[in-house]
Amino acid sequence: MLNKISTTDKKLSEFEGKQHKLPLPQYPKLTASVNLYQNQIIFSQEGRDFAFQVNAQTEKALQKVLMMMDGTNSLTKLQTTFSPKNPESINTLLCYLDDKKLLDDADEIKINSGLDVLLELENLSYDLLQNKSYQNKLTFIIPDISNLSINLIYGFAIETYHLLAHQAYIDASTLSFQSSTEIRQLINQLYCQEYGQDEFLVDALNSIGIDNEDLMDTIPLPQTMAMFNSLAYWASFDSLFYFSILGFLANQNLNNFSDYLRACETLKVNYSFIKSIQNLINYFQKSKLENISHQIFQQISHIDEPTKQRWQRQIYLFIETYTTYNNAIFDYYSSNHSLLRRVSDI
Repeated sequence: MLNKISTTDKKLSEFEGKQHKLPLPQYPKLTASVNLYQNQIIFSQEGRDFAFQVNAQTEKALQKVLMMMDGTNSLTKLQTTFSPKNPESINTLLCYLDDKKLLDDADEIKINSGLDVLLELENLSYDLLQNKSYQNKLTFIIPDISNLSINLIYGFAIETYHLLAHQAYIDASTLSFQSSTEIRQLINQLYCQEYGQDEFLVDALNSIGIDNEDLMDTIPLPQTMAMFNSLAYWASFDSLFYFSILGFLANQNLNNFSDYLRACETLKVNYSFIKSIQNLINYFQKSKLENISHQIFQQISHIDEPTKQRWQRQIYLFIETYTTYNNAIFDYYSSNHSLLRRVSDI
């Protein structure tokens, strides 16, 4: 089926005379895939294809309107976007698409705003973490702090260093985010704030005799590698989900290091080590990474239900990975293993 679309200042005459008995969707959501082929726009849905021939005068405006038909823009906005002088000129096309069941009305569908979905995911993360609290071996709040292994104190710093050192590289893969200029600017801000935060831990470890060459020769635990490999995958292939867990991670880092600092002070760890940890905590407090994550999702007007459900499933995997990472640190460094796992020893 091939139909021609006329100029934006005239009605789409090819469909005139066909009566559309139902009101147009107030928030049209296109339920077909759209492809541009030469001078045609192809709508495809479950084996059905509809081809519309367009001319140079209408092509750009029509493409823009079709991109906007995601259920978040009103009928009025679509009309004026297509043709400010003649807003109703696109109605005939909308009627035709509606008759062919190629449109839904998002006004009748539950709208999941980006921020609402983010808050749900964060609440789920904290609930799952709380449910796993009995499994979490890594804690710096114990009745008798003197029983805490000094190896565990230093090992926690080493593994966190490895994670934070990779954070900027992980963030870098999101810098080309294309969907929104505002979000891309926030990602740049996030990258700048996370870059170099591992240097505080480098300073701390240097103060106890572990220099930069030692760190370069050190292998992180497999569970630490699994943690940053998971983050790197999500950053590259599911960027918005990656941003949704950054606030949780930032909050956990702040809480964990606050407890960690008190344990270091009680155990009278090297003063320079303690000072570097305090500087890291101050950095976490000033960076407010959780706020940037929220600002990113405030720019997203709608997240569809399948995406929301997929992210909820991924939160379970993320919390499982995070818990395993923490427990691995406790299991390895609480034993008599050497503090540094050296590449040169392999």
